[in-house]
Amino acid sequence: MRIVEEWLEAQATQKEISTLSNRYDLYAARLFNDYEPLITSVADIHRDFFARLDKWLRNFPAENDRWNAFRLIDDIFFVGRHELNELYRVAFDQISCDWLASQAGLKFDDPNFTHKLDDVKSRTWFCPITDSLRINAFRHINHLSSPNYFPDWNSLAKFGCPKKILDYIAEHIDYLVLVEDFIGTGTQVEDAIKFLEQHIKIPVLVLPLIICPTGDAKLKGFTDIASSRQYRPVLRLMNDSIIPEMPAAGDAPKTISNRSVVEKYRQITKDGKPYGFEAGFGSLVVMHTNCPNNTIKPIHAHTQKWSALFPRSKRVKAS
Repeated sequence: MRIVEEWLEAQATQKEISTLSNRYDLYAARLFNDYEPLITSVADIHRDFFARLDKWLRNFPAENDRWNAFRLIDDIFFVGRHELNELYRVAFDQISCDWLASQAGLKFDDPNFTHKLDDVKSRTWFCPITDSLRINAFRHINHLSSPNYFPDWNSLAKFGCPKKILDYIAEHIDYLVLVEDFIGTGTQVEDAIKFLEQHIKIPVLVLPLIICPTGDAKLKGFTDIASSRQYRPVLRLMNDSIIPEMPAAGDAPKTISNRSVVEKYRQITKDGKPYGFEAGFGSLVVMHTNCPNNTIKPIHAHTQKWSALFPRSKRVKAS
């Protein structure tokens, strides 16, 4: 019998478990079962969410820890396919177009505003910062057909020829908009930002769909006084989607409970970085495309000592 089924039979916990279980049924049907890293079979990992949930809860030996973990699921910020498409739309329609109109000096009361904005968009290079952002989906949803090339700027920073890039910009491009799906601490975009600051003189907008507080603080420094370089995220994560590693006097009960899940994972696995990619905090974000490495490890780590709830598709670094 699965742990949740055992809980449902216990009178003391029946009401809460029934409420959460029903809620998770809905989440699974609408969101969790669309998790892309598990669309194809993976050895020893169940595609069915509730089968994974049972194995995940069994990571925790104590009943109280299992309860904390079970409750944590309700705090996961899961970005499904439809939510991501809506973020693409808002990033383009509301943020990019507003910025472009401002840069080009367009007036909303101009009867030719739409035509002029279309002309500005045709001379704008919409590109991803890293290959995590699916630029084809962004283009199709927002009906972007030109220019012909949409490289990610991390790759350009590593392998690109500055002269060829500048020549291409001089011939075709007046504005540059760089989009990223999720930024945690900002580390993954640092090379691209340095490359921009060294070589690119046209107006640039850095546009994350979702960003954590640490990355937000870092990228605020990208905006220059003349406003030719700007940073405008679609969605800044609130504190209830972040678990700080260090306890504070004003911590909410949910934060304390969720931190205990991370610390129990640390105790069981001996993982030195249980909060994710960088020490100090971990997020509760899971995207249907993958689990960010800034998300707390109990959710996505899959090892001999731990069964993941949403196993992360990892990059293999070249030696």
